[in-house]
Amino acid sequence: MQRRYYQCSQCQGYSFFADATLGLDATYTIGFERLLARCSGFWSYRLTAENLEMFTGIRLSPTTIGKLAEEIAGKLAVKLQDHLPIRQGFQAAKGETEFQTDGTSVNTRNEEGKAEWREMKVGVLAKRKRGESATPSEWETRELPKPTVVSAFAAIESKEEFLERCQNERRRVGVGGVSSALADGAKWIWSLVWTVFGFTAECLDIYHAVEHMASCGKLLYKDTVVFTEWLDRMRFVLLSEGFPGIERELSQILSGDLKTAERESVISLLKYFRGHSSRLNYAERLAQGRSIGSGLIEGACKNLVGRRLKQTGACWRVPRANRMAVLCSVIYSEQWRKAWGIP
Repeated sequence: MQRRYYQCSQCQGYSFFADATLGLDATYTIGFERLLARCSGFWSYRLTAENLEMFTGIRLSPTTIGKLAEEIAGKLAVKLQDHLPIRQGFQAAKGETEFQTDGTSVNTRNEEGKAEWREMKVGVLAKRKRGESATPSEWETRELPKPTVVSAFAAIESKEEFLERCQNERRRVGVGGVSSALADGAKWIWSLVWTVFGFTAECLDIYHAVEHMASCGKLLYKDTVVFTEWLDRMRFVLLSEGFPGIERELSQILSGDLKTAERESVISLLKYFRGHSSRLNYAERLAQGRSIGSGLIEGACKNLVGRRLKQTGACWRVPRANRMAVLCSVIYSEQWRKAWGIP
């Protein structure tokens, strides 16, 4: 690892004579950049520095590693914009195309140097074969086939910018429309789905739907046992009957003697489900062997974003966080070898 470098009297630059002959015109080889980028996508810059020294004998400061990781991620992002092997791999995979999106908070530092939590929006395009038909009572125990291919992306940006990112990702993997879209109840998400993919089978994530019911139920029923029984029954009604069943049940509750806060909560819940009435066809999707929960995007938020960008003590400038999200997305999507041209 030790070499004698010579300094040019004119440009004051340092070089090793054999480098030009060997074609080593860059400071770091592609192999080392690939190793540094992958390590940075899993570990903090400090741990990356320690492990790189153990792996390669090359000693770099965490600050230098951070700058290099950002530069490499920028070059990789440009390279991935039109990457034929990744597009071919996605198109060749079996199954129906799904789109899921959500967001998770990341600790950032603003222009004034103050820490603030900002939402990193995450999107996933995946292909999955249909599973076996299931009934509403089997929804928690059934096993869906794993996705045959995944392409994930993430960034801290505005809704309009993220919509454009979704358009670019759709083109990047060669997707026209999608067979299914799952998300929470945010209006902007469904507007994005329509704008980017057009008409598709939309589904309100069952976990978000039940979460809203639980918030209302806790206000109605103080007894834990009564609340649990009510929530289980309402969940089954939602899974088996969709909006008509929920509307019937909540209307019956409204006909009773309720306090002002309780009535307002029930009305709010009914309004919430009415706004998603066309996205509550859970029984049909279960019978078709399709997903009704956004476990795929929840996993992406946890493993793509949380594992690296939400480490203890981490606080990011937004541009660097978005560059790191590029590395994490390629790793999470298992596209690393194709992205770097490794057989």
